[in-house]
Amino acid sequence: MKTVFINLKEGEINYSQEVLINFIIKLDSSFVDIANYVNENELGVLIQFEHHQTITILNLTDVSPYVLLFFDDELYCKGASYSIKSGTGSFIIQTQYKNILLVRIPHNLKLSKIINLNF
Repeated sequence: MKTVFINLKEGEINYSQEVLINFIIKLDSSFVDIANYVNENELGVLIQFEHHQTITILNLTDVSPYVLLFFDDELYCKGASYSIKSGTGSFIIQTQYKNILLVRIPHNLKLSKIINLNF
């Protein structure tokens, strides 16, 4: 088990929140089947892409329930997406960000308050 820290800002107050994750994974592929790296028992996983392609394609089919937090090269939060299985079929997204934190739902993060990531 590893710990990463999410820095948040609420009004004028800055604070950090610990998030337990199972793994930090470094990958050099621009197409990744996330189900090969995350199973339903994982609390969270930080994936760092080392390839030089502009876009990474993530196959999130059967990866549920997770929120994906996207961080730029300086580890500032740039957005979030949910992977919640709500029907049949494939679920694939594209991203330009190289640092992605998957956090199992439910969680106690205030997503709109996240500033950056430390680990």
